[in-house]
Amino acid sequence: MRIFPGIFGLLFLVLILVFALPNKGEVTVALPLMGSVQAPLYAIGLLPLIFGFSFGLLLGWLSALPHKRHAKKLVKELGSLNDKIGELQKTATVQHAKVKVLKPPFWRR
Repeated sequence: MRIFPGIFGLLFLVLILVFALPNKGEVTVALPLMGSVQAPLYAIGLLPLIFGFSFGLLLGWLSALPHKRHAKKLVKELGSLNDKIGELQKTATVQHAKVKVLKPPFWRR
């Protein structure tokens, strides 16, 4: 199943190259705060994709942070519970060795 992202990435790269090679011409874009910018057409077309991808990665990473924190807390709690189980098993075997086993009453034999 790991082959599909590789194929998709390669196909996307080919599409970017097919778009970029014929669109090398310079264009002027007027931006509200920066004035006008002169850049190749493929750069003007690909920059929003790059910014969108980066913004999506950032949002995904930020949304995963609470889940990672919770998972780390659960792993720590699991470790302490496993330690407690080990201690209880040790005390149970010690107490079991001290207990005197009684026979059931004669009417239940």
